[in-house]
Amino acid sequence: MNNRRDAIFILLITMAILMLANILSQYLYTRFDLTSEKKFSIMPSTKKMVRGLKDAVTFKIYLEGDMPAGFKRLRQSTRDLLNELRAYGGKNIQFEFIDPVAGKSEDERKAILEELLAKGLAPANVQTGSANQSKITMVYPCAVAYYYGREYPIQLLENQIGYDKEQVLNNSAISLEYKFATAIQKLTMYRPPQVAFTTGHGELNQAQLADIQQQLNNLRYHVGVMDITKGYNISSDFDALIIAKPTVPFDEKDKYKIDQYIMHGGKVMWLIDATTADFDSLKVSLTGQFVVDKNVNLDDQLFKYGARVNTDLVEDINMCSPIPLKVGNMGNAPQIELFPWYYFPLLLPAGDHPIVKNMDPVASQFASTVDTIRNPGVKKTILLRTSDNSKAVMTPARVHFGILQQKPNPQYFNQPRLPVAVLLEGEFQSLYKNRMTKEFLAIGDSISDLKFVDHSPASKMIVIGDGDIIRNELRQDGSAYPLGYYSVSRQTMANKDFILNCIQYLVDTSGILETRNKEVKLRLLNKIRVQEEKVKWQVINIIVPIVLIVLFGIGFNYFRKKKYAA
Repeated sequence: MNNRRDAIFILLITMAILMLANILSQYLYTRFDLTSEKKFSIMPSTKKMVRGLKDAVTFKIYLEGDMPAGFKRLRQSTRDLLNELRAYGGKNIQFEFIDPVAGKSEDERKAILEELLAKGLAPANVQTGSANQSKITMVYPCAVAYYYGREYPIQLLENQIGYDKEQVLNNSAISLEYKFATAIQKLTMYRPPQVAFTTGHGELNQAQLADIQQQLNNLRYHVGVMDITKGYNISSDFDALIIAKPTVPFDEKDKYKIDQYIMHGGKVMWLIDATTADFDSLKVSLTGQFVVDKNVNLDDQLFKYGARVNTDLVEDINMCSPIPLKVGNMGNAPQIELFPWYYFPLLLPAGDHPIVKNMDPVASQFASTVDTIRNPGVKKTILLRTSDNSKAVMTPARVHFGILQQKPNPQYFNQPRLPVAVLLEGEFQSLYKNRMTKEFLAIGDSISDLKFVDHSPASKMIVIGDGDIIRNELRQDGSAYPLGYYSVSRQTMANKDFILNCIQYLVDTSGILETRNKEVKLRLLNKIRVQEEKVKWQVINIIVPIVLIVLFGIGFNYFRKKKYAA
């Protein structure tokens, strides 16, 4: 009887614990990610955003159907991420995987492809099969997010030059959270970020900025143009100010407006050409171009904030864009060849900051180095740098095509990893602190929008030693090439990604860009060892288990008969 009572008591206690655990699970929620790189975890900023959704965001993912193993891993990574988002967002995260070609006629497939292309989404042609027999398969690594009648396209596959396909797929998996979080943010934000391009000081014109402005519009930014030579101040309604390659010196009045915009919390991207180097002028001169400093009168202001754009020219013999030069004639037609032009360096990401993580090289033209200045309270982060075979030539200097007649000596290019773009973060001191008269301060204090502030709240700015990084090329009809596309080599560099990431980092307060810091290790089999040891591992995994089971059965029967034999 005692044993029976104890069993009933234990049963009741067990049932009570299970009921209590079930009740608590309705209010307390947690998940455990046991992977070393936290593969199945999402960033706190993403959790906060999906938890705050007011209605359902629906994702249609077209990465379905028959595809190579690498894309299947990308599909599974996408599914894992969406399940993780739904774990925190509940019914407000809905998704559906669609095979865009299964059961479709040729016309229907073509219509789907055209629809995706119209949204800016591109399929991928991948080679499948063995080395002796292969075929080309079209895969659709893309998705579309929907919310309240609006939609946002998501390209799942990264476009990275110089990486093998497995590394590209791995980097694509790393970027998934950033892409999906960005889509949710863009669809649900109540106020689009406002960005202004300055005019009035010979900055790049609208045609030269057409592609980046169009991309910002597509990403639901409000893009404006502001002549800072007019008016009394720069409106704080603008989340960021972009000063793109000014050529006319700034007077103190305009510098003061920019300074006070920053002191009131404004963010600025400075794209400054420190020299007069110009490729069009170089092409029409037989003796080359004599390059001197281009004084736009911003040195003291940038110095105060913690950076200095040097009056030099970067040369890089390892990573640079080519230029076409005439080398002779064949009949009546000129012979054109491409030569590496050391003054057009391809800039590399400097570290793992979210702005430049896993990014392709960025094209530049006649770039200058950017130094950081000792400035307590301001954090400096190098974003772009040259390769290990570079140097900086101080101006005045003569630039000419004659340097291409001889092979460069690497010993003279001994200034590796020269910084060209720098991020500044912290509290900035005003350039005009302790420089204003009491009468001027009294006038400013009487108007709230003009009140003088001598230091900023926590803010950030980006200083780039080349204005052409944001300039797109123009076709003969005046239309814009995509930003980063170089018509000579017909290659597209990462200029657009870099500029867009810079702007998002400046205006975004949610921390979504930090998701680009996520790491996922690629654990691939050694293909050579797989081929060489194929038979061995087949025997170990197939034959050996069967042999062990047979031996165990024989042994078990033998000892059983021996034990129970009469």
